[in-house]
Amino acid sequence: MNRSQFLQMMRNSFIETLKEASAPLLEEEVEKVKKLFFDHRTWHTIGPCDDVCDVEMKTVGRIPIVVYKHDGTLHVRKAICSHCHVMPHYIQQDHRFICLYCDREWHIFSQHGTLHMPLLPTKKEGNVWYVQIERDSYA
Repeated sequence: MNRSQFLQMMRNSFIETLKEASAPLLEEEVEKVKKLFFDHRTWHTIGPCDDVCDVEMKTVGRIPIVVYKHDGTLHVRKAICSHCHVMPHYIQQDHRFICLYCDREWHIFSQHGTLHMPLLPTKKEGNVWYVQIERDSYA
């Protein structure tokens, strides 16, 4: 083994040792970030929603939400315009939301439009539905 091979082997061994020593530290940091992210979101009850046939507007934790069924699946969206951060206006005859500030619109049953209202995670326990909302969100 010549000198360059020896130095290359030493370098590779040193790098592997550093990786093995730092892996537990990085795993701890990843777990801390995961815990911080999941503690930031909380589940709020929205009640029984199995009989929803049209669009229902509700307020959960000071945040307006839209509850509706599309293709038999319950959807819950945050009723805030992501562009100008105001509550959009619902036009029941057309089944669409329109933001009166930026003129963006979104159609409920065709699921398209320029207005972006984020879809929120939901779960059902027993007969009660829950929605997950960020803890410090504001309307």
